[in-house]
Amino acid sequence: MNSWDIGADVAGYVWKAANPKAQILLQHGYGEYAERYVDQYSNLIPKLNQNGFDVYAIDLPGHGNSKGERGLVDLTQAVELHLQARSKLPAGVPTILFGHSLGGLITAGSITRDRANVIAVVLSSSAMQPPSKRWERVLGKISAAIAPSAPMPLPRPGMEALTRDKDLLAKIMADSKMYQGKPKNLVAKTVLQISDEVWTKTDQWKVPTLIFHGNKDTSTSHLQSQALHEKIASPDHKLLIYPGGFHELLNDLDRQEVERDVFAWLMARV
Repeated sequence: MNSWDIGADVAGYVWKAANPKAQILLQHGYGEYAERYVDQYSNLIPKLNQNGFDVYAIDLPGHGNSKGERGLVDLTQAVELHLQARSKLPAGVPTILFGHSLGGLITAGSITRDRANVIAVVLSSSAMQPPSKRWERVLGKISAAIAPSAPMPLPRPGMEALTRDKDLLAKIMADSKMYQGKPKNLVAKTVLQISDEVWTKTDQWKVPTLIFHGNKDTSTSHLQSQALHEKIASPDHKLLIYPGGFHELLNDLDRQEVERDVFAWLMARV
């Protein structure tokens, strides 16, 4: 792993393959950080490297090794950072976007603004929200203006919602780099903003896309993944719903099946 400078004040990383045939921009989810994908998530990054993918990633503001109040991120800024990171990827190499949870929503916001040079998109347990109601937008605007760093006034499951693997869950809960609090008001407000924007632009989503989700995920909604799958304009799009699956499917009990499915889909498009 080497550091990667995208020209912004966030931590960036690159893991190089021996003989790369494509590159992946990997965006982590809320409260976590990019380096987790090395020794968790079925050792996703090393396996991507072994299969000929260079992997690039950034830690969001307030996450991992990036500066900022822990757990505080403006999703409108995060989408801009994602687009900036994409602009710093090596030219002429096929590019795939891979986003998990909040990173899936950021990736969705990024691809609907600009699909240039992207050959495929993978969304894992995306944090897409249904089109917002007026009262939700008003509440979000007021809460974020008065107390952006305060926890959002809605229930949220704890870390136990991430995986059914008890040993791995204990490791996750002991990880001091994981933010374990509730999403903050600014996060909640801007999640609605980016979700609303994506819903208005699904007709522009024309790249091959894999969406996967567990149907027992209480952190994000598999129903919104289904709805997104139905709405996007790409003729090549696939939805995988895993019965009983929790939020971090590549950390969950069915991770070997999920890994096989994801790699089969990726390899068929490179």
